[in-house]
Amino acid sequence: MKFRRWRARERGRDVLAAALYERNSRARKRIDRWWAAGGAHRDEVWRGAWFLLSAAHFRFGNHERPERVVPVLEFLLEADPTSPYRPRVRLTACLPQTAADPPDGVYMGDPYVRRLVEAALGFPCPALRQRLADLLSVTDQPGLLDALETAFRPRAHLGPTYLDAAPPGHETKCNLWRGGCPDSFLKIVCTNPNLPRPPAQPGDIDLSLLALLKNRTDLLPAFEQDALVLRLLEYLGTWLPEQVHDRCRRALRDLSAREGVTAVCDQAVLGDAEAIAAARDAGYRPASSAWTPIFLLLTRQFAAYREADPNGRVLQLTYPIDGLRIEEDVIIDRILAILDTDLPDDVAVAVRRSLRDLGPLSDPSANFERWGSWGMRRAIRTRAIELDPEAVAAVVDAGYLPEDDDQELLPLLFLTEQFERYDREDPNGTKLRAVLTEKCYLYEHQHFRTVAKRAGRPDPWPPKQPSPSGDRTTTRHATTWPSSFGGSF
Repeated sequence: MKFRRWRARERGRDVLAAALYERNSRARKRIDRWWAAGGAHRDEVWRGAWFLLSAAHFRFGNHERPERVVPVLEFLLEADPTSPYRPRVRLTACLPQTAADPPDGVYMGDPYVRRLVEAALGFPCPALRQRLADLLSVTDQPGLLDALETAFRPRAHLGPTYLDAAPPGHETKCNLWRGGCPDSFLKIVCTNPNLPRPPAQPGDIDLSLLALLKNRTDLLPAFEQDALVLRLLEYLGTWLPEQVHDRCRRALRDLSAREGVTAVCDQAVLGDAEAIAAARDAGYRPASSAWTPIFLLLTRQFAAYREADPNGRVLQLTYPIDGLRIEEDVIIDRILAILDTDLPDDVAVAVRRSLRDLGPLSDPSANFERWGSWGMRRAIRTRAIELDPEAVAAVVDAGYLPEDDDQELLPLLFLTEQFERYDREDPNGTKLRAVLTEKCYLYEHQHFRTVAKRAGRPDPWPPKQPSPSGDRTTTRHATTWPSSFGGSF
């Protein structure tokens, strides 16, 4: 062919196209000579290759032209002893250090690194797809490693349940398996000896699964520890290979940072079974000594609980804590739940005593201690109107009644069967019915029906209101479809 003087951006592309697509030997010799020269000449060829890939719509859906992509990728996969990275091919010699996409604006032949990973998983030519997979399985080129990590994150992030990913009878929220076996991408990252790497950002929690999969638990302290604890517990809640679950449990028991220990203790207080087991096995304790009694109680460490709370003041010790991390209603729910289990008699007595001694109802804005007490009392009343037996007994025994809200008082009196006072407040039941008519959305009819039947009283629930007429023969107005002026199109 006859060559002319090109602009630098076009020359590499055009000569490379002649060499690869037209098999022009003169063009091929020139390309090899430019590549061997290095510097600006090599850069022309490199950018020319990516111009050709871009023109062939490399990894761009149905627009891709594999017959134009294959010669270029085969050229880039040819050996190059000058490459500083493994494997020593043209591709690894010139790739950037990250997998960032080319900058916006006029395309200048910068590489789309992440598309190489996509091609290794789904390129239509099996032979070339395998060559790329083999390259990614051994490479230490930073840009390619970054591309693998980028592709790993969304697959490791807990999403919906993926069909057919876990073994039969199981479910997983990680998209890295097929029928319980590693998919083609997971095989690549597990084979590559240069992964995982220490996280560049401590908050990059999705990469913690890669460390667990490859048994590199030594990298886990580099992640944010409170976020890591939550992720480990989430991984234990979905199907993963048993050895990964074992490493998650071991990591939860080997925490050294205070943030991680605190996170485990918080999740244990919230009732997470894995966090409870980890806290008990590792001997963790909350950072605040005021949290210790309720933590020991809810993790069922009763001998230690008796020592930490000899006077049965577990709730009173909790609510003055400044910056309470767990809401009062959640704490009350956990206390009521543990009272429904087989507790030692002395522990049950102490907890019930604390549940009934939350102080007088005061202005919740007075100070934090009163706010904690007020919040817990309100949480107990809320559970009482749901007919929780322990909450009902606490409301009746301790007199936890709203003092300023008459509309809340009557339903509570009825549902906790304090009928002597209820009859004084509402002799004929009209007030309660009016409250339920106005605020029926706050209550469940079934609860009132249950109490009424048990007490031999009339059901106070107001009768169902008739549905509004379905007649559509109304006068048209300014907002009536099909037009805003009442006309038609």
